[in-house]
Amino acid sequence: MNEYFKKVGRQIYDFMTGLSPMKKLAMVTTGIAIGGILFALFRWAGETAYRPLMTNLAPEDATNIIRILRERKIPFNVDPTGRNIEVPPERIYDLRLELATQGLPESGNVGYEVFDKQALGTTSFVQNVNLKRALEGELTRTIQTIKGVKRARVHLAMPKKSTFVEDQKEPTASVVLDLEPGTQLGEKQVYGIGVMVSSAVEGLDHSAVRIVDSNGKMLSKGSRDSMVSMSADQQEYKAKLEEDLQRRVEEMLGRVVGDGRVVARVTAEMDFSQVTETQTLYDADGAAVRSVQKNQEEMQGRRPGAMGSAGAASNLPGQNPATATEIRSDTNKVREITNYEVPQTVRKVVKPFGSVSKLSVAVIVDGKHTKEQKDGEVLSKVEPWSPEKLKEFETMIAGALGVDPKRGDKVEIRHMEFASEDFDEAARLLEQTERRAYMQNLLLYSVIGVIIVLFFFFVVRPYIKWVTENTIDSVDSFLPQTIEELERMQKDSPLVGLEDSMPSIPEKIDPEKVEGEMIKEKVITLVDSNPHKAALILRDWVKGEKPAAAPAADKQGTA
Repeated sequence: MNEYFKKVGRQIYDFMTGLSPMKKLAMVTTGIAIGGILFALFRWAGETAYRPLMTNLAPEDATNIIRILRERKIPFNVDPTGRNIEVPPERIYDLRLELATQGLPESGNVGYEVFDKQALGTTSFVQNVNLKRALEGELTRTIQTIKGVKRARVHLAMPKKSTFVEDQKEPTASVVLDLEPGTQLGEKQVYGIGVMVSSAVEGLDHSAVRIVDSNGKMLSKGSRDSMVSMSADQQEYKAKLEEDLQRRVEEMLGRVVGDGRVVARVTAEMDFSQVTETQTLYDADGAAVRSVQKNQEEMQGRRPGAMGSAGAASNLPGQNPATATEIRSDTNKVREITNYEVPQTVRKVVKPFGSVSKLSVAVIVDGKHTKEQKDGEVLSKVEPWSPEKLKEFETMIAGALGVDPKRGDKVEIRHMEFASEDFDEAARLLEQTERRAYMQNLLLYSVIGVIIVLFFFFVVRPYIKWVTENTIDSVDSFLPQTIEELERMQKDSPLVGLEDSMPSIPEKIDPEKVEGEMIKEKVITLVDSNPHKAALILRDWVKGEKPAAAPAADKQGTA
């Protein structure tokens, strides 16, 4: 056995020493390249696979999580942004549960838990600041639960309460939203966020809440000017009304002229004035006596008249008084008041808000599409609508939209041939582009395949043949060349089962017969390996000239 391995080692040594310096360098380079590839493969297979533990973390949360991982000596990877942390997959779930018990990630938001630990001598100023922080943190957490919001920040400006009402300032709020990629909040969602924030803060009006996104774009439409806010609502109401009227016209005429062959535009003049009227109507003809008041007064009065003659003589003492006259004063007065009940009607009229004062409708319809068969082909033809038909369309539109000529409403309908896109040409160009791309890919992969095949046949195969071109002789020299070597190898070999695998050699062997059999097998092997060359040798033998002085024995041997 030792002799066998020694012989193998000697053969390898002989093979390596028999190579030229260039071949030795090529063998060493090839061995180093193969070893490097195997080393890289084993290292890649042995590397630890990491999976995301947390993604899109705030800087504060990422710092706290990395600190915990380092304390527990858990391997981890952090991407260049510092927001994504990866750990081995077998530690993901237990780490997430453990971090959740510690309140991570908390995104740096402090809620009402700030009041869990209070110092004994906390001042009112600190209490107010903590209240503001807690309120901002709770609002932030609530906003982050909304679908599409990745992160949020809330800032509250809460002025101090003043003793005088006229000096009291109203609170304001600002909200910054960091949305998920590809997410866009609608007006109702933005309005809901503003209402939620204003409802959570005492004295905060919805118009005082400003909402912006991470790009600085204003999302809220709040304004302290009620007139501006009302104008925005009025414009929105007007646009929705016009859009609804346009949709009605297009759906109605689309059933007649074809879908997509009607274009309608409606302009509505709206009256947004709020008017309240009170009217009082009296019915004089339907008057009735409600009450009658009658007062009658009768008075009789008497008094003496003047006596004596005029002057001072009648007033002197000792003179006889003159005869007195009697004056009578009688009064008879009747007073009557009649009250009538006049029927009256009091009407309080409130005009509707946002009423339509005028409508202007413009409609364009495509021509009437008909098909006719000519020379076995179906041709499409467009014909204009008749004036009578257009008049019917106008009447239908006026009835559907409630057009009133008394208030100046107008309806204009015109026939115009619509421009049609040639989709067949576009499909043909698209198909041609796809076919060109397919042929380019097919040609590219074909060229790559040909390059690989040529590289194998003209580089790899010649290289292997060049390096191992002397291995045949080495193998022939390694195998036993004579019967004696074969017998010695069989006798000296201690391998188990070698005697069964080696052919049995008879004790009595005719050397000439064995030599002839070996030569015969050799010839057969050569002929099988290169039949063309063997045929050429036989042809040369057949055409060759026989030697003139050849002995008879040699002729027989040659034959």
